[in-house]
Amino acid sequence: MKHPSRVLASLLLAATASMVASLALAQSSTQATTRVVIEPFDANASVATLQLGLPTALQRALNEIPNVYVPAIGDVALVMQKAQQAGKSQQATMRALFSPDVVIQGTVSGSGSGMSVSLTVDRAGSPQTLTARAPDGTPATLARAAARTLATALDPNLGATVLGRIDSAAAQTPSLPSLGPVALAASRLPGAKVADLKTASQLDPNSAWVKAEYARLLALSGNAKTALPVAQAAAKAQPDDGEVQVVLGVVEQAAGDNKAATAAFAKAVQLNPSDAVALTGMASLESDAAKAKQDLQAAIEAYPRMLDAYLQLASLQDTPQHALQTLRNGENALPESVALRRAIVQNVINAGDDKGALAYLQQAVQDPMAVSAGLYSLARLLPADVTDGALALVRQGEKKYPDATILKAAEGELLVHKGDYAGAEGVLSPLHASLPKDAAIANLLTVAQARQGEIQAAQRTFESVSGSGDSAHGDLARIFLAAGRAEAALGLLRPIVAKGTQDANVLAVYGLALARVGKLSEGETELNKALAIQPNLALAKRGLSFLQQQRQLTGGTDVTFSADAGTAFQQGMYALEVQDYQTAVEAFKRARSLDDNGLSAFFEGYALQLTGDPRSAVADYQAALKAFPDSDIVLNDLGYAHLQLGRFDLALEQLGKAVKANPKNAQAHLNLGLTYYGLQRYSDAVSEFDTAVKLDPNLQPSVAKVRQDAQQKASGQ
Repeated sequence: MKHPSRVLASLLLAATASMVASLALAQSSTQATTRVVIEPFDANASVATLQLGLPTALQRALNEIPNVYVPAIGDVALVMQKAQQAGKSQQATMRALFSPDVVIQGTVSGSGSGMSVSLTVDRAGSPQTLTARAPDGTPATLARAAARTLATALDPNLGATVLGRIDSAAAQTPSLPSLGPVALAASRLPGAKVADLKTASQLDPNSAWVKAEYARLLALSGNAKTALPVAQAAAKAQPDDGEVQVVLGVVEQAAGDNKAATAAFAKAVQLNPSDAVALTGMASLESDAAKAKQDLQAAIEAYPRMLDAYLQLASLQDTPQHALQTLRNGENALPESVALRRAIVQNVINAGDDKGALAYLQQAVQDPMAVSAGLYSLARLLPADVTDGALALVRQGEKKYPDATILKAAEGELLVHKGDYAGAEGVLSPLHASLPKDAAIANLLTVAQARQGEIQAAQRTFESVSGSGDSAHGDLARIFLAAGRAEAALGLLRPIVAKGTQDANVLAVYGLALARVGKLSEGETELNKALAIQPNLALAKRGLSFLQQQRQLTGGTDVTFSADAGTAFQQGMYALEVQDYQTAVEAFKRARSLDDNGLSAFFEGYALQLTGDPRSAVADYQAALKAFPDSDIVLNDLGYAHLQLGRFDLALEQLGKAVKANPKNAQAHLNLGLTYYGLQRYSDAVSEFDTAVKLDPNLQPSVAKVRQDAQQKASGQ
């Protein structure tokens, strides 16, 4: 095993104490942010478009005021809708999640011959009623009048420059035919279409707001290069419009120009230091982690529901515990966010608490503000050791949301993880029939069929969405290899390789498939070809390492398996190669239950050790040692497992045998040195460290610190 750093932590008693990261929110400037929430307005049928259009126009205009932040209207609407569905007070829920200083409501009336809006401005429970009118019946005129009225109500002392920017932003409000799709896009509600925004840009060619939203949707649809000149034109037309600058930053970043994106975000923040989206965008491009944290904390202060800020801030924390604390803080403001819940579940899983992740989801779905089909579907992330609980949770969700295809797909995926491939096919086949172009469902069904040996059916399913070209067959071959169907993978890849492919991934999978059917030398050749093309290809490097281990263990002789055991063994090896260690453990267990041998026992122990369970690995290594009594590979890994468990006496015995069996095994010398270190035999430790580095100079960086410590302690003895 090549993980001495895990043991160093327990052997080196001196540890650096880490400071607890502060999660207190920083202010974006010396003046605190005024958080403003604008709710969707009421409107009569003749001006229904203004129900969303006018508050969205006002949101953009009021965000021109320094240290004022108004979030997207769609987020407010979604929270209020969710509260209603959960049987909760809409107002109380909205106030709890947004923490607003000011809440604005409105009612629009009139027609094309004249419109007016009655506004209620509630600051700290003291409502104020205001009115704005548009005698000409145009949305822009009404937006300008309402924006000026609201701005002076929020701050009577605003200067002419800020008032001018507010007026200019409101004046970008498009005509009634364009306002609907533009407001939908700007509200961040789902359903906005690029084609509709293109039409709006033709109807209102002089509106920077329309141009900006069109550019943003183009970038989100993957057309950043097309979006860039549109966003730049909007910024040129309205250079001091902070909302336009934010969109320009988003588009520049999508186009890969991070320097220009940073400049756009910085200008938006200069105009309004509380612009949460601009602050979050700047942080995503910031190389200084401390500055990025400051920007993210300021974004959250301005907008407590800024999802991306929480996710970024969690990724910058020094410890997993602080990252989880950050995410849980976000959960208070974003209870319904599946993305945030996903990050929490993944964080808990990464900490090794699989049961805790399951318990978290079981608790989360009890919250009426959080529960959704998407939340239930997160059970598909849970590791194999809690699959039964995950399945039960998904099926509970299916009863609540019987039409949710996401839950059927999750059930199928979990059944695949459980090894119930027939059950998975039973769930996924009708789902694939109803959604024939859904690639994710088709791929899951392909896996279930391949695992059962239904090669032709799997190929038909896969090709129904991916086609039958060389690239598709390369991907399908990888599925076959993961399913333990190496012969089927070879059948797909031989014609591609015969044509002289230079695709390193294809050659790597081909080499692994050859090794799986016992052609070790040919497999090694193809893996080396893959590495010659792409030297850092992880799949090929790991595959070559395992192939060489297998050859050293068996002395090059073939180890025979029954058909089903061989399939399970192949599945385990592929799982190891892609670092899916828990799946590898389960596969090797199946192989051993069908046809036990030393090779499967060794790799089961290896996989267990990589999951962090050296205690269970010991028994497997001991079983492997009966089959390969003189193997320095088995002796080294068994000794390392004892070392991880703190049994220095047993580690010393096995590692001593390992270096005797193969004096050139650098890893065994390193582990023996660590054992001597643990036994306080520092001179012997230094000697073994030096031997290890002499045999393998690549070990020098990992051994330098402990060798220096051992040398100092040896000198003092």
